[in-house]
Amino acid sequence: MSTLVGATPPADHEPYAVPTDGHAPVLPEQPLPDPPSAQPTEPAPEHVVAPPPEPKPTADLAPDAGPDPDPAPDADPSRPLTRVRISHGDLRFARHHVLVGHYPGSTLVGGEGALDELLDGRLSRAALLGIYPGPIETCQVFTDPDEWTRPPGAVVAGLGPIGGLSAASLARATAHAVLTSALGHLTAGASATSTEVRQLRLSSLLIGTGQGGLPVRDSVQALLTGVQRANDRLADTDLGVHIAELEIIELWQDRALQAVEALGSSLTSGELADSFTADLRLEERPGRQRRLLFQEPTGWWQQVRVRSEPDGGLSFEASMRRAGTPTRTVPTQRALVDRLVESLVDSPSPDPSASRTLFELLFPNDLKAQAPDTDNLVLLVDRGSAHYPWELLDDHGTEEDREPLGVRRGLVRQLEGSSMRSHVLSATSSRALVVGDTASGLSALPAAQREARGVADALRQNGFEAEPLIAESGTKVIQALFATSYRVVHLAGHGVFEWPLGDGTDATVTGMVLGNGMYLTAGEVGQMRQVPELVVVNCCHLGSMGPSTPVGPAAPGAPGLPTERAGNYHRLAASFATELIDIGVRAVVACGWAVDDAAASTFAATLYDRLLSGLTFGEAIAAARWQTWNDHPAVNTWGAYQCYGDPDYRLAPDAVVHRATTVRRAPASAEQARVEIENLGQSVDVSRNTRFGLDRLSELYEALSPEDREDDALQVLIARTYNKFGDFGHATQYFEQTLERGGTALTVRDFEVWIDQVVRAAATSDDPVDDAVATIESAIDRLRTLLDNPASLVLGSHAPERVAFLPGQAPGASGGVGIDRLWRVASAYKRLALVTCPERPGSTRSGDWTRTHDALAKMSDWYAAARTASGATDRRRHGALANWLAAELALRWRPVEGRTGLDRSEARRLIEESIGAAREEAYLAPTFWTVAVYGDLLVLDALWSPRATDAEAQHVLDLYRRASDLGSEEQLRQVRDQVDFLIVMAGTEAQRRAEFLQTLRDGLVALDAPPPGTDERDGTVTA
Repeated sequence: MSTLVGATPPADHEPYAVPTDGHAPVLPEQPLPDPPSAQPTEPAPEHVVAPPPEPKPTADLAPDAGPDPDPAPDADPSRPLTRVRISHGDLRFARHHVLVGHYPGSTLVGGEGALDELLDGRLSRAALLGIYPGPIETCQVFTDPDEWTRPPGAVVAGLGPIGGLSAASLARATAHAVLTSALGHLTAGASATSTEVRQLRLSSLLIGTGQGGLPVRDSVQALLTGVQRANDRLADTDLGVHIAELEIIELWQDRALQAVEALGSSLTSGELADSFTADLRLEERPGRQRRLLFQEPTGWWQQVRVRSEPDGGLSFEASMRRAGTPTRTVPTQRALVDRLVESLVDSPSPDPSASRTLFELLFPNDLKAQAPDTDNLVLLVDRGSAHYPWELLDDHGTEEDREPLGVRRGLVRQLEGSSMRSHVLSATSSRALVVGDTASGLSALPAAQREARGVADALRQNGFEAEPLIAESGTKVIQALFATSYRVVHLAGHGVFEWPLGDGTDATVTGMVLGNGMYLTAGEVGQMRQVPELVVVNCCHLGSMGPSTPVGPAAPGAPGLPTERAGNYHRLAASFATELIDIGVRAVVACGWAVDDAAASTFAATLYDRLLSGLTFGEAIAAARWQTWNDHPAVNTWGAYQCYGDPDYRLAPDAVVHRATTVRRAPASAEQARVEIENLGQSVDVSRNTRFGLDRLSELYEALSPEDREDDALQVLIARTYNKFGDFGHATQYFEQTLERGGTALTVRDFEVWIDQVVRAAATSDDPVDDAVATIESAIDRLRTLLDNPASLVLGSHAPERVAFLPGQAPGASGGVGIDRLWRVASAYKRLALVTCPERPGSTRSGDWTRTHDALAKMSDWYAAARTASGATDRRRHGALANWLAAELALRWRPVEGRTGLDRSEARRLIEESIGAAREEAYLAPTFWTVAVYGDLLVLDALWSPRATDAEAQHVLDLYRRASDLGSEEQLRQVRDQVDFLIVMAGTEAQRRAEFLQTLRDGLVALDAPPPGTDERDGTVTA
């Protein structure tokens, strides 16, 4: 998202202390119609909670939001214009279903991956089932049935092969996707013969601008062209849908600004100008980020498809970044290639000459030049090409010290043409089956037994149930296999490839030798009701077994017992792995030939260590290969493992994954540190991990040079950021350090923030009540001075006089005061009321309500003034109303003699007037505070009425939970503080209300608790 806007960001994010939704999108002048449930209906009985809005589709029968745009002079008056806007912010704040592109065979990364996470994995589940779009002009619409989910869904458009995307093909893909979405909305609630036109609104990423290689301008023009074609097609066929709005949302400021520029240039003339209208101002959303240096998205895996031909040749289709997708056929002499392969896999000793020769023979010349690239590689192989040792092929020529190709680039296989069973029920338990050798009748495998024990230990240390089966009978292994479900299956022992069963038939078997004529094959794994996610097959400690003449049963080579023979190691791995992929296993690691025991142990230990620490499958495989090559350069074990699966698959729990994805680097310059600190401040609005942000802020400061630390502007920025994270102690420390050096970088708002922090600290300290009261009253005096005349902060007595509207003054007075300053004074009185309340836990002012009553009355007056100062479209007016009504409610519970409180019917009327608009804002423009304040109004609706039930409390808690998905720990804490305030004020005078509030508080505490087993200091800031 972007840099901070204006001189200083708002100081707080709480509607209970300081309103700061200044960067949230403002409601249009003509608000969108209410969601269905917000339409006027018969009044509900008082004891019934008004329901939340029904799921509002992004298509409705209403005109577009805002005033109708002026049509172009020669525009078709029957075709309304489509509004286009560019939003700069986090994807979760997209208004509508998000249009995103997907290349066939690629992984879900970047915006597509973030969208999948926000939609609870709906996209990745479709990809796992093989029904995900990929080829050009394929599309699938995903909608979350939860009405409050943001974004509400996704529209995934297939983009065709990586590298083949152009602006023209993107326009085709966009038109197809938009028409698919329009048809879905049409069939969902409108008739094809209806005279009404449903208005469809979509959001979109800047499709194709990442690894697809399109410039931002081409992407924007293609999106507009696709929408225009879709609208034309819908109009020509008289279908009652029109795309009324396209929102393009982008996380990074530089690309968002490029999109604004591209939008402006695209609409200067021509057909697009006649079809669209746009406001060329960047609309800023929470979580936005900026950067000094453009970086390519990480996590990209380049795809190369390898197919075997009937004549023994190989065809290659390589999807190169920013290039075409060339197909090259390499004629191979099968006998020559097979001989070279056998020379590589017969021994664990490396054979650089054979590796180079095979690389030259198998790879097309056009692709050899691409080999030095640093892209990770996904080899999409078929069954005929799967047995080649692609991991060992090397291009280093005479450069002896260079890392092999398979070490310096991540390399993962995928199987083309897999016949994966249609209904895959994956295991979800944290259990693992680990087999280390069996009672096979063959020679014992001490290395396999050690490996199994080490793997089981590593799994157990990370929360898995894993007791290794060491040299057990085949019967016990099979019984254990079907005893329960397993997420991980690890097999180490003897293996066979197409071994004759010796039963008088031509039947053969491929798998792990169990003994007594028994084998563990992919078929047995496939019979498990719940398919494992990860299977590791290491059946080559003493070599794979090839067909040989069987001899007597009592000796090695007996009927049914294979003999140790080389030549088919790689075929065993390929065959077993492809069969496991067919049954739905997500990731398979199969050893392809005889390996060195010590090197194999290094590979297995590194693989599990990285997987269990949260790395992806591709990252873990790359790390295991590199570590094995680095520690054991005299053997080729690093390349012996054929690894199949999604490179983005993760084995570790989410909490561990968050730790693994946290990248902490020291800034290269003070300006880079400044940008990252700004981004941390913006990320507060979308992060539930305050601890990480505070740790990173401390790291950034420590990494600065002593000279940079003396920069006043940077000190102030750090203070503001600490304040946003809710660490008021550190914020005050940095403010005071700046003041000691003159405070030249401080603004009036910074002084307001500092004073507000003094109030907060006093209200939560263990100081005597009288000291806390004196501090807060002094702070109120300072705030009122700033309200009376802000210039006095700098000019003192020389400041010109200024008349402002303050509580108790005539509403018509000139020189109105902004809501922020009024709110700060109101918030200070609120904390003063809490500090002086005799029923506050630990209070020594038993029974004396005098000062509390006075503070509550002033709190009410000042929040009422803040509400008056807010404009008609200022969303903060709902928060001001909620706080005003909270003060009046406290005074109703604890009445003041001689004071006329707010009448209950008037309070109910005010809530009723506001709750519909608040619900609409929470639904149509969700941020933490729009949703939370809607919940606050529901709380007050219950408290001001004769009811306050547990069901209503649970309903509000559900809203707070939804708000927490859009905000930070600090924001949620502020909601809890508001509930705490009401609990203290209710005391024993409103016991029923206190019980209702306690239910809310308990729910908020549970909501803010970290998941079980999570280290609260670990995690990542979402952006």
